[in-house]
Amino acid sequence: MEFIAEAADKKTILKQDIGINPFLIENNISRIEKITDFLTSSAPLLLVNGFMGTGKIYVVNQALSFLKDDVITLKYNCFETTILDDILLEFFDCFKRLTVQNVIEVPKARTENFTQKINAYFDSISKPVLIVINSFEQILKDNKQEILNFFSHIAKSGKVKIIVISRKFDYEDFNNIDYEKVSVTALEKGIFEKYLKSEDIKQIGPLSDELYKYSRGYFFYTSLAVKIMQIRKLGLTDFLSGYTKSFLSFNDFILREALSLVDPVSGHLVRFLTLMRHPVNISLLKTLNLYDADKIAYFTDNLVLTREGSMIYLQDYYKVIAENSIAENIAVKIHKNCVELYNTQLPLKPLERDLLISRQTMRKEIEYHSLFIPKKPVLPQKNVQEIQPAEKKIYQEIAPAKQEKDENLKKISFIFASEEDEAVIMDKIANSINKFVDISNQQNKALEEIKNLSLVNLINLAKQEEQKFNYQKVVMIYQKALTMNTDDDYYTFLPLLYTKLAQNFNKMSDWFNALKYFELAVEFYVSTGDTEKINECKYEIANIYYITFKRDRAENILNEVLDEDISPNLKIKSKLLLANITGNSIKEALPASVSGIEKNVLAELYFKYALNCDEDCDIENAVKYYKKCVETSQDPNINLYLSSALANLASVYDENGKSDLAVKYLQESLRLDELKQNYNGIYVSSMKLAEINSYKAPEKSLEYLKKAKACAVELNETFYIASSDVALGDFYYKRKDYKNALSYYNSAHKLALNNFTKDNIMKIELRINDIQKLGIQ
Repeated sequence: MEFIAEAADKKTILKQDIGINPFLIENNISRIEKITDFLTSSAPLLLVNGFMGTGKIYVVNQALSFLKDDVITLKYNCFETTILDDILLEFFDCFKRLTVQNVIEVPKARTENFTQKINAYFDSISKPVLIVINSFEQILKDNKQEILNFFSHIAKSGKVKIIVISRKFDYEDFNNIDYEKVSVTALEKGIFEKYLKSEDIKQIGPLSDELYKYSRGYFFYTSLAVKIMQIRKLGLTDFLSGYTKSFLSFNDFILREALSLVDPVSGHLVRFLTLMRHPVNISLLKTLNLYDADKIAYFTDNLVLTREGSMIYLQDYYKVIAENSIAENIAVKIHKNCVELYNTQLPLKPLERDLLISRQTMRKEIEYHSLFIPKKPVLPQKNVQEIQPAEKKIYQEIAPAKQEKDENLKKISFIFASEEDEAVIMDKIANSINKFVDISNQQNKALEEIKNLSLVNLINLAKQEEQKFNYQKVVMIYQKALTMNTDDDYYTFLPLLYTKLAQNFNKMSDWFNALKYFELAVEFYVSTGDTEKINECKYEIANIYYITFKRDRAENILNEVLDEDISPNLKIKSKLLLANITGNSIKEALPASVSGIEKNVLAELYFKYALNCDEDCDIENAVKYYKKCVETSQDPNINLYLSSALANLASVYDENGKSDLAVKYLQESLRLDELKQNYNGIYVSSMKLAEINSYKAPEKSLEYLKKAKACAVELNETFYIASSDVALGDFYYKRKDYKNALSYYNSAHKLALNNFTKDNIMKIELRINDIQKLGIQ
């Protein structure tokens, strides 16, 4: 099979113009020649590696411009969610398009499953096939082997070549297949300077040397810096001045500058792509009213968004920064709507979907996005008046009619403001992206404040700021402390600096930097041989992987920690986290002695074991361990499970007819929640107390219902507001105060119309109709 007529040389490579930067091509002539040599060789696999931003995909694309016209090229960009089925689905979609175009024919072989169908296409195609897999480093280890097995299998056909692009490779992964390799490196300094001159940047010399040092000559960062300077009309001096004052790494600075190009309205699209863990096609963006051709072209031209055919996505290095700019309430809404979006797609056949990913990936994404949605309370609600939200049963797979599917999809919105409020809200989002780039007076003042402090004084100041929850300033102080390596106490405090930086980045949800500093702490403790500290940091690393849904990594690290000789406290913490990942029982984690175990850890263990017993209907042990949790500490700042344990005890007693004990525990739970301003807990306890007191003490019941309604409004939770309105309506209806009852029912109905199922709406309408039959409007 011939992929190219002949290998390309320097002259033909430079002459071939497909819109790729000529200086990047000039810098990589030898690599492009190697890629074209591979295409004429017998080797089935080529591995292309290079650091982030070196321009690997552009170099490969330049080489691919020499392919013969009849070569079928299948491309896939990997993400952390990618499994083999996702890749094959993309290939299958491509095969279907090629069939319609009469490039290939539908296989005649009878197939019974999807894998057979894909194999049938590969077997039936008589033309050469080139597979290009980009961002291979993103694939999780557990998903990688199946993909490698596919490569090994398909390469044996003799008509398929594979190019895999990655920032780095573990070459042992490819022991079972012959391969060649090419490494893409930074721009040579002379070519870098020629590039700057071509863009009318005249300060070639010391200033350009500085930019070369900061960008390391990587094409992406150099090109992005040039674009930023041109858009903002900055000279190299002003650009570098802004960077040096930013107190950021060059990578962070330039990426935040690029994100600051996002206008308020386009912020809706960027937020959506930030939280989506795979590419999204243009047709879906149009359906969701997120598509603007001109804006997307602008962002792709300026290296903010990436487009592959009809697929749009935000690169992972942008996501790390963009995630922190999304307000928590907005993020929750996006996660909720992502779950709803996947639910519309899950029942559909591959070619009917607006998302071309496998069902397995969709289920995992539903689980992933559900992690960020506040859970309904553990305390069961018996109130028959309460209505259930429409978005339950997320795994239901009964295929809807196409019209119903389209209607459901159109109801999903990732734009969360009215037109008049949109500019204000999006300005806030844009400002939050820009806040690390702009050099504010406040930051300058903070820098002056710490400029001449000693290492010890910096640490004391950081502790004070941490108590004020000023984590950004704490990070700035500790980063300043890291530079003071000539201080006599530097190495004494170095592990503290690493762990404190990690902890504060963690609190800011900056997982990348949190991991970086925990890993540095591990390196330090390894050098000192402090096993306990090593494993404490490894536990924190595992916890970050768990939070960010890299559960396989978390599980492996926790098993390593548990194999070590560690303290009872760390052992229980690790077993609790491992149980969260595996779903296994935590009974064996119950200690024979509580000596050396922190009260907060013990309280968590007792509560979670009690919850397991409760779910298994082992009421005796559930009550025993809920009480143990309560007895561990009465301080809600130490025992974070105190209120929940009391509420669950109340539920158990209420279910067993002991309402007086239930009221006692609920009132104590309510007191604690009010003390901590836990509105969710206040709502749940108030609704339950209202139900218990409805006949014994109606006035108290009404008081609790109004308190529940106030909390629901404070939380801005539609389900809670509607439920409390229905409960208040029922309260007045039973007492024949029909006017007040109708008012609350109407309020609940208005909320339910756009948020709940037809059945739930009908339940409210029946109540309204009953009152209207009495002649009350």
